[in-house]
Amino acid sequence: MSHGIGVHRGALFEILFAAAVAAGVAFEPHRDVRAAKSGRFQFADGSESAHFHLLVDALGVRSPLSPKAGRPLAYGALWASLDWPDGGGFDAHALEQRYVAARRMVGVLPIGRLGEQAPQQAAFFWSLKGGDLGAWRNTSIDVWKDEVRSVWPQTEPFLAQVKTHNDLVFANYTHRTLATPLSRGIVHVGDSFRCTSPQLGQGANMALLDAFALSHALTSVRGLDEALEAYARMRLTHTQLYQLASWLFTPVYQSDSSMLPFLRDWIAGPLSRIPPVPQILAALVTGAIGSPLQAIGAEPMDARAATMLPSADVSS
Repeated sequence: MSHGIGVHRGALFEILFAAAVAAGVAFEPHRDVRAAKSGRFQFADGSESAHFHLLVDALGVRSPLSPKAGRPLAYGALWASLDWPDGGGFDAHALEQRYVAARRMVGVLPIGRLGEQAPQQAAFFWSLKGGDLGAWRNTSIDVWKDEVRSVWPQTEPFLAQVKTHNDLVFANYTHRTLATPLSRGIVHVGDSFRCTSPQLGQGANMALLDAFALSHALTSVRGLDEALEAYARMRLTHTQLYQLASWLFTPVYQSDSSMLPFLRDWIAGPLSRIPPVPQILAALVTGAIGSPLQAIGAEPMDARAATMLPSADVSS
């Protein structure tokens, strides 16, 4: 059975940062990377880093080290991390969403907490076209709240926490995959290698799988070039499968189409409750399709141990 854990990105960062510090990694903060050449990062102030045999690009979808390609998607979303309301009637173990066709959507995702003593939180999001962002900013926040209420009145406890437009962050989405995660002296991981819409929720998963695969290849394959080629092979099938799945699913949930949401609600919806479709969908949204752990030499985490982290146990 597939098992998913909803994790606050801040909590994930703290875990990874602590591990890096424990490993003796030296950090240089406030460095704006603009380019790379001959094994050195080049910074905005004109200075350069020390020389390295390999540069790892984990700068995300807007990385200056990654070739600019891909098509920006029309729809993005407004996001906020908000406190979980006790007694609000929301499922603390599942993603919940409400739709008007595929043009409007509001969602609530439990994401755990930033620390053991911190409050439980949820990711609260609203689908919005990038081209409509300016108009949204120039309209009263109360007008937007009324629109959200018209779709899902029960979200009032979340809306009460949003005071101004600045309490929400707009995220643009892009579909892009580099032909190879390897450039001259650079290896790309995460969104600098491949990016999609968040419909399948695989952004952090993919980045962590990339990082593990790269580490595994560098420690188990003799020769740098050979290790990097092994890394690219390890991630090829899984990346291609999820890029295709994201490309197929995104218009079903964010688009101006009327037919696709109809098929979603009246055909795909009922089918999703008939075995083995629920199991397949669970594997899809937990990133398990394509056996990515087997490909990179990793073992699944014990679900009972995972739920001990400051996170939310999420099913789909």
